[in-house]
Amino acid sequence: MKSIIFATMIAALLPLQQKETTLTSDPGKAIFTSRCGTCHDADASKKLPDGTTLLRRLAKNKDPEMRLATRLKNEQERHQVFLYLQPMIERERLSESRQGSVASRLK
Repeated sequence: MKSIIFATMIAALLPLQQKETTLTSDPGKAIFTSRCGTCHDADASKKLPDGTTLLRRLAKNKDPEMRLATRLKNEQERHQVFLYLQPMIERERLSESRQGSVASRLK
């Protein structure tokens, strides 16, 4: 009986360990968190003094990876950060387009 409980506990913890390994093995996240995270949070959603977020700014930009070049001069680091932020940028773009469609229907 004890071995079944132990095996169940181990099985429950494995997904948590795998997720943590995946997150810490992402070089773009590590670079972004250490160099940009204090001002923008780890997910780039912290509001800036003008009320926007880095994600919103990047989502509105035609070439967000090049926009990152203003702060990240190393091309490889910039590309890794872009790969990390890209899914979040796409979600932001989708969110903005949905909000725009709703606003246009209300007019």
